[in-house]
Amino acid sequence: GATRSPAVSGLPEQSYQLEHPSSEAIWNRAVEVFGSEELARKWMDTPLPILGQATPEHHSASGDAAKQREILTILGRIDYGMFS
Repeated sequence: GATRSPAVSGLPEQSYQLEHPSSEAIWNRAVEVFGSEELARKWMDTPLPILGQATPEHHSASGDAAKQREILTILGRIDYGMFS
């Protein structure tokens, strides 16, 4: 099958996002990973088993840095093809 390169964010930027997570960083990363705002929104609004059926949006908007970091980590795994 076709392979794609990971999204544009470099490792320094991704490291900074993990150190200082925010809902804005999560949204920007989701758009980058999924390639459009429409697909990013669909993913953000989908309950995920890995989050105990919470949505990524719920974790993103929580203001809880650990929960926000978890979403950024999941997006990184998706971006690099390590998430199933």
